[in-house]
Amino acid sequence: MVLTACSSDDTNPPNTDGDLLGTWIGQDVQYTGTSSTEVQGQSITADFVGDAYDVNYTLTFTESPNEVVADGSYSIELTTTALGQSQTQNVEDLEFLNSGTWSRSGNQLSITDNGETTVGTIVELTANTLKIAVTETEDIVEQGVSVSTNVDVEMTYTRM
Repeated sequence: MVLTACSSDDTNPPNTDGDLLGTWIGQDVQYTGTSSTEVQGQSITADFVGDAYDVNYTLTFTESPNEVVADGSYSIELTTTALGQSQTQNVEDLEFLNSGTWSRSGNQLSITDNGETTVGTIVELTANTLKIAVTETEDIVEQGVSVSTNVDVEMTYTRM
């Protein structure tokens, strides 16, 4: 008896070597994440997902100097689930990245504005598509309440 198995691992990872320069039009923004709130020794964890709508957002990258101009906004339909209950709310007129200076090292994209740097991962960069993923973590402790939030955001753009 002879057994053989074949698997196809021929899936190529997305290209991230494209040219970043130019204007990119926002197409989609996706949020996923968790939030944990602790009050008087009690902890509540919430999961959330967000889908963009009314995306009217552009990024323009130039060089010499390396500047990025972010213009426009988008809105998110955010669904949060905690303690078995889900709640949906709309959060409107958001900006994700600020205008500032940019640098790139491999697939890492850094944008600095007013001394604050946001680092994202270029998930895909071709002649027509740019996808950037950013993870943001925030911990706040105020008046005995501790809130820890972890948000994963993926933005998709097409070249203008």
